[in-house]
Order: sequence, then C-alpha cells, then structure tokens
Amino acid sequence: MTTESQAPLPRWGVITEPMTVLTNVLLAAVAFVLGARVAYAAAAEGRVASAWMGIGFLATAVAAAFGAAAHALDPRVDSLQRGRCWRGALYIMGVVSACTTASVAYFAATGSVRVAILLAAGVKLAVYIVRIARRPEFRFATMDYGASLAVLLAGLAYVAATRAHVPGASWLVAGVVVSLIAGLVQGRRVSPHRHFNHNDFYHVIQIGALYLLYRGATLLVDR
Repeated sequence: MTTESQAPLPRWGVITEPMTVLTNVLLAAVAFVLGARVAYAAAAEGRVASAWMGIGFLATAVAAAFGAAAHALDPRVDSLQRGRCWRGALYIMGVVSACTTASVAYFAATGSVRVAILLAAGVKLAVYIVRIARRPEFRFATMDYGASLAVLLAGLAYVAATRAHVPGASWLVAGVVVSLIAGLVQGRRVSPHRHFNHNDFYHVIQIGALYLLYRGATLLVDR
C-alpha cells in the first residue's frame, strides 16, 4: 500500500487543467483572428474607434494565451512560473479594458471631452496595474472590464441621443450583454459538467461575446 509520503511527485509536461487550457487557446485564436481583421480594416479606412477595438481583441488573445499557460502549469511543480503567467494575463486584461474605453473616446466624443476620456482610460489602467501588482485576483479584472463595458454602453446611449443612427450599436450592446452573462457564469462558478467547469464555460461564452463585439466594431465610425 502506498502511503502519502510515498506518493509520486508531479511530473513536468503534465497539463493540470486540459479543458481550461483548450478553451483558453480557442479564445486566444478567435480573438487574434477577429482583432487582426478589425485592426487591418480600421487602419486601411482611418477609423480610430474600430482600431482601438481591434487592439483590444489582440490584447485579449495575449491575455488568453497567458491564461492557458497558467492553467497548464502544475503549481506543485513550478508555482513561480504559474504565478507569472497568471499576473501576465491579468495585466493584459487591463489593457483590453483601456482599449475599449479609448474606442468610446473616438466614436462618442470630440475635442476636450475626447482627451478627458483618453486620460481617464490611462489613469484607470495605472490604478488597475497597481491593484493587480498587490493582489492578483481575477475579480479585479472582471470589475475593471465591467467598468469599461459600462462606459461603452454610456457612449452608445449618448450617441443614440444625439444622432439618428449608431452604426454597429445593436451588435455592441448584444456583445456587452453576453459578456456580462459570461462574467456571472464565472463569478457564480456555474459548471455544466465536472469536466467542463466555470472557467471553461466562461471562455466559450466570451467567444460568442467577442464575435458580437467584432461585428459592431467593424461598423463603428469616428465622430
């Protein structure tokens, strides 16, 4: 009979959370493709609001890749490296939030108001980075991204009140709603199956949200 002291040590190369890694990689791949498409089209047409959304998608891909690496590493083997990857994912998620806010500055505002929104995005990112450096917890990332989605909705509402039509608004609102659903799933730890936990479910739902936001981003025009 094997005692606890004789239990085999964890081995290098063993993925500890394969489904979470897989869904993270899938999220990263989708975010990269969508981000590249939006950024390329926005650059060709000179649409800055869309460009910021595209950069945010590309940052999402990087964050998801860091997340995949963190979930792949066994903390009993290399807790330091896992922690670094996890912090990397959280830091980049702050960039995603900042890019979303910066996009609002270009499709909903001009002049000094635009500058103020951009400055607010920068300050929010700096505060977020300090907070994550002290406490690398995912809830801070979801709160920060939720704040940027609220700014996005506020920008859309303002433009809708001052213009007859907001290109891509319905897609963006749908993307925000699905993103909020994903956050609730993750926060409440909703797990459809023991081999498909709340993190996996969150990633899959977030892929749908990204597609909706992508459709809206392709239609955004600068003010």
